[in-house]
Amino acid sequence: MKRTCSHLDLNERCRIARWHEAGLSVDIIAEKLRRHLSTIFRRVRRNVCIDKEGPELSG
Repeated sequence: MKRTCSHLDLNERCRIARWHEAGLSVDIIAEKLRRHLSTIFRRVRRNVCIDKEGPELSG
């Protein structure tokens, strides 16, 4: 069984960030990009910053 790997390009990453910031669910983003749900979850999780000392800087 051949396995293919397709990385998210810069355009897709920017779309994910904008749509997530706009409040779209991960399910909808995955459907729009025709990507697996876990791919979108990983991208969103990687781009989250939690600052315990300055909560206003989290995001």
